[in-house]
Amino acid sequence: MLLNNNSSRSNEGKRLRKDASLEFLRGAAALIVLNGHILRAFAPSAAGGDADNAAQSLRTSLAFIAFNGGSAVYLFFVLSSYVLVKRYFQTREAQDLLLGAMKRLPRLAGPVLVTVLASCAIFKLDLYFFQDAAALTQSEWLGRFGNASKVLSPETASFSDAFLQGAWRTFIYGDKYYDSSLWTMTVEFWGSMLTFALAPLVFFLLGRWTLLFWVCTAAAVFLALQVSFFFCAFPASLMLYPLLAMGLRPNRWVRGAMVIASLALLGYAGSAVGIYRPFALLETAVSDDEGLRQACVAIPASIMLVYAVLSVDEPPSWLSGKAARFLGDLSFPLYLVHVPVICSLGSWVLLASGSTALGAAAAALGSILVALPLMAFNNWWVQALGALFNRFRRGGPMAAAPAAASA
Repeated sequence: MLLNNNSSRSNEGKRLRKDASLEFLRGAAALIVLNGHILRAFAPSAAGGDADNAAQSLRTSLAFIAFNGGSAVYLFFVLSSYVLVKRYFQTREAQDLLLGAMKRLPRLAGPVLVTVLASCAIFKLDLYFFQDAAALTQSEWLGRFGNASKVLSPETASFSDAFLQGAWRTFIYGDKYYDSSLWTMTVEFWGSMLTFALAPLVFFLLGRWTLLFWVCTAAAVFLALQVSFFFCAFPASLMLYPLLAMGLRPNRWVRGAMVIASLALLGYAGSAVGIYRPFALLETAVSDDEGLRQACVAIPASIMLVYAVLSVDEPPSWLSGKAARFLGDLSFPLYLVHVPVICSLGSWVLLASGSTALGAAAAALGSILVALPLMAFNNWWVQALGALFNRFRRGGPMAAAPAAASA
């Protein structure tokens, strides 16, 4: 019995360390998105957003890995889809999927609503300076409030409208003009629903007819592509489960090569320039859609990176310790607040100092500082929702009470 308990605790410890490793990836992806948007705001020529100047930008080198927010978003989606159905994969309890689906919207909406209302207040107080700053940096992205669907003013901003957007419209319809980074929330929500819907079928096939699992998953990816290539990351990430179930664990050299290769691929932004010149073949084979080309590379690269991390039996402390968990906790709040901070504080510092470097530094530091209180709220929100929904789970307080009474 003692050996079994020790073994159980050891397995649980390994699981927690691996979960922390995924949190590290999530936090790193959030920092890359922050870096990428700061680059687009304060040094647009280096970002190479236009095909005409991509060859003269950071897109030509591996350095762009640290700024390629587009690929980092796909890593977000792959991580989300994998984690969402992990409990169901282990228990095969339908209620785990049902409660997960029910909880998804309120779980995302809590911190999003706080951020959107705060952005509306900044509009009302006329504390956004992105248009004047964009005139200096020549950044179209900054001048359009991070490519928002429309640019508001103190007169057109509305708290009632912001409330509706933060509470549900950004998830259902994709409204994002109070915080342009919210464009991913529509993909995240509907992609999550797709994952929940697919999980019973694909996991049933995985345990019986593995070939049919691959066929079904490939078909789901193809059908998702008909809607938007962004959604492809969600069914594709389910391929991680059979890969892990095979029990194949690459040695550290193979795993290191997988990490290096996946990171290099995640630096590709859809332009066949510099070190990514060989991807010119993709331009003729796929389409002239830069976003689709990036998705074709970033999604497999994200799956390979996550698989490499999950295949580590004993993750190092820097990948699984408290710092990694903190980075994971910070990731979602940082993602939500960084565009408003760039367009307010970062732009103001640029205008006041005349220095793009100071403006970028203020945007980076300010985003992290502003994200901290939102992180505290987000952690509380997740715990509160967890306690609420656990009441409906078998074995929770409400279900346990009758059993205790009858005993």
